[in-house]
Amino acid sequence: MMKDKVCIITGSGKGFGLETAKTFAKKGAKLALISRTKKDLIKLENELNIGDNLIWMDGDVSDSKVVNEFVSKTYDFYGKIDVLFNNAGMRFRKGFLDTTYEEWKKVMDNNLGSTFLFCQAVGRYMIKQKYGKIINMSSIVGTLGLPELCTYGASKGGIIGLTKSLSLEWAEYNINVNAIAPGFCKTSYFDNFKKNKELYDFTLDRIPMKKWGDSSDIVNACLFLASDSSKYMTGEVLTIDGGWSAW
Repeated sequence: MMKDKVCIITGSGKGFGLETAKTFAKKGAKLALISRTKKDLIKLENELNIGDNLIWMDGDVSDSKVVNEFVSKTYDFYGKIDVLFNNAGMRFRKGFLDTTYEEWKKVMDNNLGSTFLFCQAVGRYMIKQKYGKIINMSSIVGTLGLPELCTYGASKGGIIGLTKSLSLEWAEYNINVNAIAPGFCKTSYFDNFKKNKELYDFTLDRIPMKKWGDSSDIVNACLFLASDSSKYMTGEVLTIDGGWSAW
């Protein structure tokens, strides 16, 4: 399924990016990983132990120079790029009127901005190859909204719009562009989130399946979108939320 596929994963030091990197490696993929935190990447490199099937860089994914350098490095090293998983992102919970423009810009640059930069940089190579798989990380907050997450929701809604438009623009080059919109899933912020009992209980009550998803639920979706099993699928948003958006 993933044997020898060259996969770029952003935000690969933690959460969905980390778990996807581990799973892709087990499936025989060749990885190019980028994250802000160098120690997370070193730890992952030691854990994966896949030698020349892994390159990485620590850097700011909202910096065009960093993005272009990393993508060029990946192509020069492997000679192709099969999959791009735009996973990097950030969020904070804050009322809209209390949100500063600097905070707004930071979230937009990290979430939507990094997705733009990587799609553009990787897309140039995929167009030449006439093949590629791009997976963009959105959220149910990008389609439905939640209070105190206006900035995050706007960035994730923008990712959906970008995904759909790119899927049309690049369809002739055999490039599949899709998005994943997770609901509440157990990642690195889960334990801290549970400390706010009122908010945690609200999410459980709102989810028809009465539970949070696991990282594997998202990783399996990434596997599907990265593989030939989804070769006739583009411009779609896979919602994985335990039924939240079915209300």
